[in-house]
Amino acid sequence: MIDLTIICVYFLVMLFVGWKSRHQSAESYWVADRKYSTGRITMSLVATIFGASSTMGIIGLGYSRGLTGAWWALIGGLALIPCGFFLASRIRALNVYTLPDILKKAYGERVSVPAGIMISVSWCGVIAAQLIAGGRLISGFFPIDMDAALVFVAVVFTLYTFWGGQLSVIRTDSWQLAIFIGGLFVSLGFLMFSQVSANAFWGNVPQGHWHFPVSENFGWYQALVFYPLIVGLPYLVGPDIYSRILCAREGQTAKKAVLGAAIVVIPLSFLLAFFGVLARAKFPGIPAESALPQTLNMLIPVGLKGLIVAGFLGAIMSSADTCLISASTILTLNVIGPVSNAKQEQHHNITKWMVLLLGAVAWYIASQQKGIISSLLLGYTVFVGGVVCPTLATFFQKGLKITPNSALWAVIVGGGTAILGKIQGGVVLKNILTVKGQAFLELILGSHYLSILPIILSVLIMFGVSRMGKQ
Repeated sequence: MIDLTIICVYFLVMLFVGWKSRHQSAESYWVADRKYSTGRITMSLVATIFGASSTMGIIGLGYSRGLTGAWWALIGGLALIPCGFFLASRIRALNVYTLPDILKKAYGERVSVPAGIMISVSWCGVIAAQLIAGGRLISGFFPIDMDAALVFVAVVFTLYTFWGGQLSVIRTDSWQLAIFIGGLFVSLGFLMFSQVSANAFWGNVPQGHWHFPVSENFGWYQALVFYPLIVGLPYLVGPDIYSRILCAREGQTAKKAVLGAAIVVIPLSFLLAFFGVLARAKFPGIPAESALPQTLNMLIPVGLKGLIVAGFLGAIMSSADTCLISASTILTLNVIGPVSNAKQEQHHNITKWMVLLLGAVAWYIASQQKGIISSLLLGYTVFVGGVVCPTLATFFQKGLKITPNSALWAVIVGGGTAILGKIQGGVVLKNILTVKGQAFLELILGSHYLSILPIILSVLIMFGVSRMGKQ
């Protein structure tokens, strides 16, 4: 009851903060008045990144395959470095509200509208992963089944985002991150000093779990091809990352914040994977993504356990609400906006309703998917296939001379192919490719060819249609 009380108080505080922020302007709701300093943006970025993927996701990967599990967030931290040096200040200088607004400036609404649809759809999978992680944490501690826990988490974080928008998200990210990191170190300490004999430790942890950068279960193909393209690119071009950048005071602030976030993300990636390896030694034979709940449930004392769980839930909330408000703003301004004559304040109200709609969609995907990493890969694959390449090309528009028509077809074909590759295991796309085509692509692109093919098609169409248009 003590732990349950602490978690309930935490959720009530979060709802109260969101409710207190409910009367704000559209500028506050979308970009938090663009007034925040390097420190606040850095903490908000780290809090956004360390959601489900970097807590239960990486700990689960560390449990199942060892230190190479760190690559899931490590590759993102590495991608933030070029983003900070070359893109962050330029993004902030554009003074836009969303990532598709960048496409709109470069190519027009013909491209920004389908890109906005693609992001809204794909990011529901990313939000769903946060809900699954939160549901597993709660159902792992209290006599609540997973479905009920999912509903509870979805309702709380959707209402909080509905009321508070970007302003309340940035205000709470700093102390949520502090509680999360503190809880992580305390939990790791209990795990390290729990009684496990040396024989049991080395017997429960396979030797390959200590290998890095590759191991038997994670090769150079994943480290150099699949992860950089599918997991790393959303950190270089991502609606949630860009939403933090657009809330910064000015360009240099954004640049320093992104580079500061990279410095924090890289070591924490290894720490979380190491947590998973230690959990494997202490609790062999459990589901990998249950490693964190099992550790907290079995080793942490009453009272402290509730506070630490609240910290991990805070990390999940920080990521989920940023993704939700970003996707809702994009759906409102970039998809609904061009076909409506609504004023800014009306768009503000529409955004709130989109928060409720996308929150419900994400909850439905979470109830069907049930896997954290699989839900994240669903969202990342569709987003990278349809949006990343045309967006990156906008920063080099003068040299590349990409035409609006080529960008449009790159979004449609790349994103559409990615969606076909995810429907029922890609059965539709596989039938189109035929058996020989599948074998050829697997030989050239590797085992994840269904995820990499959309990126290649997007690039080829973008440059090919541009050249044909010039001729």
